[in-house]
Amino acid sequence: MKRLLIALVTVIGFSGGTMYLSAYSEGAGQSMMAPNSMGSMMDMCQTMMNSIPEDVIMKTISSQVAKVGQESAITLLVLDKNTGNPMDDANVILHIEEGAPMESMEGKTMMDMMQGMFEAENIGSGKYLVKFTPTKQGYYTMHTHAIPPGKSMMSMMNNHMDIGIIAK
Repeated sequence: MKRLLIALVTVIGFSGGTMYLSAYSEGAGQSMMAPNSMGSMMDMCQTMMNSIPEDVIMKTISSQVAKVGQESAITLLVLDKNTGNPMDDANVILHIEEGAPMESMEGKTMMDMMQGMFEAENIGSGKYLVKFTPTKQGYYTMHTHAIPPGKSMMSMMNNHMDIGIIAK
């Protein structure tokens, strides 16, 4: 007889750019931290991150073309999805890596991605500044997460958008 398993994944901490996850399976009544269940957690996180942001609208309002070896400034605009107003007090966290969105994640775990995360600078009126210096020519992916004021850290998974950057 097949059993229905209900899994709960929670963020139990965020320190030094690393997110710590805990999983619990109601059907088995135990923790799901075995290596084979980590793949399932990654699949679930990937699904959440591939959806349209729930609470925010994020868009770039500056060029997405950067010069190799030179610091570039990319400006993001974060709006409240319900009101359309600028979201000034969001926590905008991102990670920039070489390659297209799916290509940049190949062979990496969620923990690998979380280790290189940093905060964008809030410059007011819903605008957030990201400084980036590409090391070589090509496509880069900026994995961008917004945590609206008053929302938990877990909302970053529901408010994710990948933004492309071209380095010339």
